Amino acid sequence: MEKRLILEAQNICKSFPGVKALDKVSFELYEGEVFALLGENGAGKSTFIKVMSGIYQADEGALFLHGNPVKFPTPRSAFDAGICVVHQELNYIPELTIAENIMMSSHPLTKRKLVDWSKMYQDSIEVMEKIGLELDPRTIISHCTVAQKQQVEIAKALYWNAKILILDEPTSALNNVEIENLMRYLEVIKQSGVAIVYISHKIEEIFQVADRVGILRDGVHVKTLNVPETNKEELIALMVGRTIDDMYPKQNATFGDVVMKVENLSNQDLQDISFEIRKGEILGVYGLMGSGHSELGRMLFGDIPATSGTLTIDGKDARIKSPAEALQLGLAYVPSERKTEGLVLIHSVLQNIVTVHYQKENKRLLNLPYEQKTTQKWVDRIRIKTPAHHTPVGSLSGGNQQKVVLAKWMEANPKVLIMNEPTRGIDVGSKSEIYQLLDEFCSQGISVIMITSEMAELLAMSDQVLVLYGGRISSRFSRDELSQVKVVSAAIGGKSDATA
Repeated sequence: MEKRLILEAQNICKSFPGVKALDKVSFELYEGEVFALLGENGAGKSTFIKVMSGIYQADEGALFLHGNPVKFPTPRSAFDAGICVVHQELNYIPELTIAENIMMSSHPLTKRKLVDWSKMYQDSIEVMEKIGLELDPRTIISHCTVAQKQQVEIAKALYWNAKILILDEPTSALNNVEIENLMRYLEVIKQSGVAIVYISHKIEEIFQVADRVGILRDGVHVKTLNVPETNKEELIALMVGRTIDDMYPKQNATFGDVVMKVENLSNQDLQDISFEIRKGEILGVYGLMGSGHSELGRMLFGDIPATSGTLTIDGKDARIKSPAEALQLGLAYVPSERKTEGLVLIHSVLQNIVTVHYQKENKRLLNLPYEQKTTQKWVDRIRIKTPAHHTPVGSLSGGNQQKVVLAKWMEANPKVLIMNEPTRGIDVGSKSEIYQLLDEFCSQGISVIMITSEMAELLAMSDQVLVLYGGRISSRFSRDELSQVKVVSAAIGGKSDATA
């Protein structure tokens, strides 16, 4: 049976000062399909979905819904027309229950005009059951996991009779099991006739979930393909405008002396953490949610200080009680949450990049020539797409924001660079560039602790790997011992031949 056209975008254009974000972009979207939108950071994906959902108004072009021309002057008008967006930064009120979040602003009422709590809870259960979500609707949503909050957002869209569901980087904060569950939910939703726009940098997911894929590059619609008729290499080439011959340019490094030694470090999240890392080495850290792998970086950097154990840097005892002390000792930390922990969003690209340098050197006077030169260096080196040095960093795409975080810490010339999810929300081309930078850093003698949930980069870039389970190191592997089966087995508490 032929699927019906639900939405058509014709020659959509959108410009901002100094940037043409969309240049005559046209797409078609059909009922009951998953349409993947693919492109590098800054390619125009976020701008396009904001035009679709009424956040931005197109400068030129037209939208047609069920064949009729439409304009969405506000997000509410798009929502009322059945276009619902689940943003990467989830939109919920943490103090309210699941049911209250699902039925935001329109609670069912009794004849006496009071809230009909029984009906609200029952209706919430029924809509959650459609996607296999079994939660008590009375649960305060702040008590839910990230995956559960996302599922509640999807349930809310279904409750409000969404015709088009837009998912922006839906798996960026999910583990493998949660991702598999999401894929099952999407198949159920698709079968009900809802059209899904799926935005992700994880190309493997495109082949798992999408029917068609549209590629944007520099604000231009390059091509739309049927997913079964394409492959990863073709999509990458269309995204970046070139082929990437070596995604993981890991060289056989020559390591120096031990730069950091950790013995039995413990705090409220971790117990008896011990390891060594040598100059020029990449130490990969892996674990499932709740294993303590994310907390490890924060403990080493003094954000959640250790309560026992010892740490030495270059053979000298280092008692790190704060990030400021860690910075002075030659440590740097790239957090997983760039918007809340890595950047000051209202400040400029320039201000964000130079801030750590001023902190480390205890500078009281501004050096304007240094600021301009340094910012331009990093803009060129890691291809930060920004209209100007003084553009507020909050207006950049997620991937370009992450590049600014990386530049800020790289400028500090650290001995040990701790990176928590270094490529989360970053496109394929930018990932390859960051891996090249890591390789370059290691060749200069800098050590990297790479905390990641990306199995491919863990296996490809690590010289040794620690796997955490239950707040402890369950296994450790050298590079020649690594395999996905061994790592996953250790992450779920299984035994390994390479157990520490």
